[in-house]
Amino acid sequence: MPEIITYSLRASHNNSDEYYQTISAFSTEVLAHAFQQVPELLGSFQSWNEHTPHISPRDREETVFELLSLGVLWRVYTPSALASRAGARRFLTWLAVLRKRSDILKPGVDLLRGWLGGLLSLHKKPNHPAVPPTLKNMDVLLEWLRASGEFSEDVKRLKAWREFFASLSPGAVSPALQEAIDLAGWFESHSLERLGEYTGHVETFLSNTHPRYHWREDNLFTGRQRVEYHLNMLGSELLNRSLRAGFLETTGKIVIVPPCLKAQTDEECQAKSTPYGERCANCTPGCRVNQVTRLGEKHGFQVFMIPDQLKVFSGDRPELSPGHSVGLVGVSCPLTNASGGWEIKSLGVPAQGLLLDYCGCSYHWHKVGIPTDINLNQLLRLMDDSP
Repeated sequence: MPEIITYSLRASHNNSDEYYQTISAFSTEVLAHAFQQVPELLGSFQSWNEHTPHISPRDREETVFELLSLGVLWRVYTPSALASRAGARRFLTWLAVLRKRSDILKPGVDLLRGWLGGLLSLHKKPNHPAVPPTLKNMDVLLEWLRASGEFSEDVKRLKAWREFFASLSPGAVSPALQEAIDLAGWFESHSLERLGEYTGHVETFLSNTHPRYHWREDNLFTGRQRVEYHLNMLGSELLNRSLRAGFLETTGKIVIVPPCLKAQTDEECQAKSTPYGERCANCTPGCRVNQVTRLGEKHGFQVFMIPDQLKVFSGDRPELSPGHSVGLVGVSCPLTNASGGWEIKSLGVPAQGLLLDYCGCSYHWHKVGIPTDINLNQLLRLMDDSP
C-alpha cells in the first residue's frame, strides 16, 4: 500500500475503480440537486450567458461547477481576503505575473511570495459564515484569489459571474450570492459523506505537516481544505463530461503525465527532451510512465511528461499527429486537474482529465518523492470512442 499523504482514490481498495464509479454517480446527483435548489439562479445565468456575446458559452456542467466554485471559495477564503491589505494583494498579483514571465527571476520571486503569502494566510479562517454577500466583498475575494497565484483560471471564469451579478437589480444581488454560498454548504456536507473516504488524510496533513510550509511559496496550494479536494474531484468529472464530445472528434490522442509518475529520479531517468515534454526512453520496465507509453503504442496514443507550457499544444501541430486533430488527456492531482482543463479549453484543445491515484511529488508533498500511479482502466475508458 503506497504512503498516503493527503488523498488516495484507492481508499482501502487495491485500485481506484470504485472511486470512478462513485464520482460519476455523485456528479450526477450534484447536477440534479443544484437545479432543484437554485433553478432560477442557474436559469438566469444561462439566459444571460446566451445573450452576452463576449462571455464564452457555458453548458450546464460548467455552470454548476463554476457556481459551486464561487460558493466554496467564498466560504473558505473570503475572511482571509477581507483581512488582507489592498497594497499587499496588488504586490502579490504583480509577483505572480512576474513569476510566469521570467524563469531567471522565479527562484527569488518564489522566496518573496512565500514570505508575503505567509503573512496573508495568517488570517485564514475556513468556513467563516459571517461575511456579507455583496459585490464589494466578491471583488476583494477575486483580487485576493488572483494575488495568491493559485486561482488564475478560477478567477477568469468567476469574473463572468461577477458581471452577471452586477446585471441584476440591486436588491437581488445579495440573495443570489447567498444562494451560491448555501449551495456550497450543502456540497461540503454531502461531498464529505460521498467522497470523504478518499480524503481522510487531508486533515492530518494540515494539522501535523503543513505548519512547516508557512513561509513556502506553495503554502496556499498545499494548505487547501478537504472540501476543495472534493470540489476539484467533482470539477474534473464535470469538465470531462462537458468536453467529451470535442475530445471524441479528434483522431490523434496525447497523454500528458507529471514527472512524479516515473520510477527513477530526474538524474537517473533517460527520457528524451522534446518541444512537447519529455518522451520516455523505456529504461525501466517497472516505471509507470514506461508502461503507459507502451500502452499508447498498442492503443494509438502518444505520451509526454508535462511541458513547461500547455500552449505548445495549441494551434496546428501536424508533427504530433500528421493529418489528424489532436486531443489531450491531462494527468495530475485533483487540486490542479480542473484548472488545467479550463486552461487547455481556453487554448482550443479538446481534452479529458485523469487524476493521480495519490500525490507524492517532491516539489510539494514528500521530502524525496514517491512514485505516483494512475488507473489504466480509466485511461482506456477515456480513450474509448463512446460518449
